[in-house]
Amino acid sequence: MAQSGLEFYSSLVRQVEGECEFLRISGEFLVAGSSSGHVACWRISSGSEVWRKVFEGPCSDADILGGVLYFTESSKLHSIELKTGVSLWAIDLEGSSDFVRCTRRHVWATSSVYNFEIQDYTEGAVWKLGLDGEVIRSWKIEGRAWALSTLEDGVLMGLSRPKCGYAIVSELRELEYISLENENPVTVGNDDGGLRVFLGHSRGGVTEIHNGESSLFYKAESSVSAIEFNGGLIAGLESGKVLAGESFGSWTTNIGGLVENLCVGPSSDEGRGLWASTWGQGSRLAIMELSNGSVKFEIRHPSRIISVCSSEKTICFGDSAGLVFVLEEEVLRRRFSRLDEEMLKENDRSEMRRKIRGLRRE
Repeated sequence: MAQSGLEFYSSLVRQVEGECEFLRISGEFLVAGSSSGHVACWRISSGSEVWRKVFEGPCSDADILGGVLYFTESSKLHSIELKTGVSLWAIDLEGSSDFVRCTRRHVWATSSVYNFEIQDYTEGAVWKLGLDGEVIRSWKIEGRAWALSTLEDGVLMGLSRPKCGYAIVSELRELEYISLENENPVTVGNDDGGLRVFLGHSRGGVTEIHNGESSLFYKAESSVSAIEFNGGLIAGLESGKVLAGESFGSWTTNIGGLVENLCVGPSSDEGRGLWASTWGQGSRLAIMELSNGSVKFEIRHPSRIISVCSSEKTICFGDSAGLVFVLEEEVLRRRFSRLDEEMLKENDRSEMRRKIRGLRRE
């Protein structure tokens, strides 16, 4: 049952110019980057804008390490001090810059080249840099990386055609291609922050990679469009299904529409919930019970939800209109409580009207 819009439940609503391509939370700061090249930083506690910068665009991805924001934009990789907005360095990558991930000593990024004649990505590259922006080395890859995860001593990339499968680059070895039982192109990926990587495939199925060993987590009949890992694996499909792994009870729920984003965050009541956004005649946000997949509440939104991120008690959404919504646990639950009270009052009024109509008939 859909009720008030996303703004009603938000503590803050802010804006960047263009579609909000990435959101990141670090301590008291929230950072957003847009398709138009706008990058802005706010303090979550007050909503005040700390800094804003404009680049050529589009922005693609971001990571934060040691109070420094690293993000990809157009053909570049940037480094900005988070609390001041001071640009530390920027370098050009070959083609369009895509993903960026940080380790303790290095920054890793991927780039790709799109061939308009064949309407596909023909080649890509993975870049290894020092935290000071010095390019240590780059490797050519066949096709485009559709997922990037850091390993203990390198990175893992989920690949599209022609190779499919995945590739690994590490301190000890050159670029290595590894095939998978699921031979379909990788569409999306995520990880548990260190040991396990999960890759979703174009014709369904999720592959889990752990210590160099791969296993088919489950099979699915539809392309995997979103993956979340937060104490367990959850996948969203183009068909509208959301599937959870054994950690959450191995449930499946069809919420309708293309599932584009999944994120665990504060719930409308006690504990944590799964937020799933779908697209089709507007956006729909479903708040789901992690233990069984039941939909507790739905929120309609006119614009497409492009990006989402969360911390322990906060979840943020960025949409195609450039709006950024910050939902905090305490405020969120107050708004739901108020809504419940209004619904009870409306039910009481409806019951009173029903009784009055009954008396009139007498």
